[in-house]
Amino acid sequence: MILSLKSYPSDRGTFLYISKSSITHRMSDIFPIEVDGLLLTKAVISIGIVVALSLIAERVGPRAAGLLTGLPLGGGMVIIFTGAEQGTAFATEAAAHMVPGFVTTLTFIYLYGIVSVCQQLGGIKAIGMPLLVANLGYAIVAWLVSIISLGVLISIPLVIAGMILTSRAMINLPNTPILARVRFGWRVLMFRAGMATSTILLITAIAGNIGAQWTGILTAYPMTLLPLILVIHITYSANEIAAVLKHVPMGLGGVISFCISATYSLPALGLGWGTAFAYLVAFTYLLGYSTLSQLWRKNKSI
Repeated sequence: MILSLKSYPSDRGTFLYISKSSITHRMSDIFPIEVDGLLLTKAVISIGIVVALSLIAERVGPRAAGLLTGLPLGGGMVIIFTGAEQGTAFATEAAAHMVPGFVTTLTFIYLYGIVSVCQQLGGIKAIGMPLLVANLGYAIVAWLVSIISLGVLISIPLVIAGMILTSRAMINLPNTPILARVRFGWRVLMFRAGMATSTILLITAIAGNIGAQWTGILTAYPMTLLPLILVIHITYSANEIAAVLKHVPMGLGGVISFCISATYSLPALGLGWGTAFAYLVAFTYLLGYSTLSQLWRKNKSI
């Protein structure tokens, strides 16, 4: 019960006492987010990462921005925070479910890029249809992934094939760099950071209620990438955002390798060292992929 009622007889009748502590306890069950040190840590880290990624996208070009999305940013934070709150075993299981969940990310990226280029619109009106189609595709694939419930070993070749096929399917999209940079104000920066941070806080807050499987699947949603997509698309055009998105599929190998590694390193090394090892694997993948792709382009131009 939400209210705790106690009766106290007196010479003027019987009085009812409402226990205030029971109301507070019940509300904390419904809304599990508390303003504490961990919550503030989540917010500060999330805001910093999103703002940094947005600024890097403008300064280093679309290819580097696309690859940087492969860093285990949102997924890494969810693993760390859920591990601290729900335990290492929960974080390990969530990481395992993130691996097949990245098929939903590839679906979102592909649909958003294709619809954007087909529309060739700019401004705020440009994001409506791509967002609708991409989110619908994400929801359908997420539902299918939750039903099929593939294991990590089966999911790895499936996701690798999805990365390659999606990259090939987007190869003919425009490769337009951001040339005339627009200076963004604090409102835009806060929009980027606030949107991603809210998603991370929500997932980690409800993780205990939705279970490890849906925590992993929902974490595959492009929470740190989507604010960047929207701001670039609104500010520039469909060609610029397509140039970033076409490099995302192969860049996702970084966060996918992180989740695969975390599935095995967390039980063996614990939350701290296991996460650090998974990050090392992700950085190694991104560095190796970037080096090999540069050599391939150099040899192709000769």
